[in-house]
Amino acid sequence: MEIGAIVAAAGAGTRLGRGSKALVRLNGRTAVARAVELFLALDEVDRIVVVGPPAQLDLARLEVEALLPAKSVLVCPGGETRQQSVRAGLKALEGCGFVLVHDAARPMASPALVRRVLAAALQTGAALPGIRPRDAVKRVEGGRLVENLDRSHLVMAQTPQGFDYQLLERAHFQAADAGLVGDDDAQLVAAAGYAVAVVAGEATNLKLTTPDDLELLEALLREHEAPLIP
Repeated sequence: MEIGAIVAAAGAGTRLGRGSKALVRLNGRTAVARAVELFLALDEVDRIVVVGPPAQLDLARLEVEALLPAKSVLVCPGGETRQQSVRAGLKALEGCGFVLVHDAARPMASPALVRRVLAAALQTGAALPGIRPRDAVKRVEGGRLVENLDRSHLVMAQTPQGFDYQLLERAHFQAADAGLVGDDDAQLVAAAGYAVAVVAGEATNLKLTTPDDLELLEALLREHEAPLIP
């Protein structure tokens, strides 16, 4: 049984204001290179697909080629939405038994996290990592507090998320038929009626979205990594 990994790297990065988030350098290395390297280092992963920004696909390919991958890594164009991009990745991974879906914009996911998600997905069919909110969470409407939410029943979802290939494929087909646009793949799977296991995420598995995120990730990576020599 083959296990594939989809690196979702086609986002435009509008809020970041630096072009494609996947091609932004963090402590000297692009986010997409970091994501691909994560899966290259895992013996459990057999095939990798990078769904990259169509207008900068050659740059994404160069980033992958520079890693000298010892396993199959395909770079293909993403769609207009993340959902469309993941569907393109699924098509490229046809034949896999399970698939991991990871946002290139999360450059600090650890091998231990991937293995934790994969183990749960292999057991249950679908799994995501999540962390508990640290602050009080409120529901607001029209600028006014409406409801205090119980944090013990809430998690902030992360990637990578892991799924039985056929299950995720069915969930995407059903979402497309219903016109459902989800925030992530776990939402589509749950909407299709399947249970999704939740495992412990990582506080450092931050998503690059805004300039503040970029500054924080740069600082964290400088702490964890030796400076690169030009």
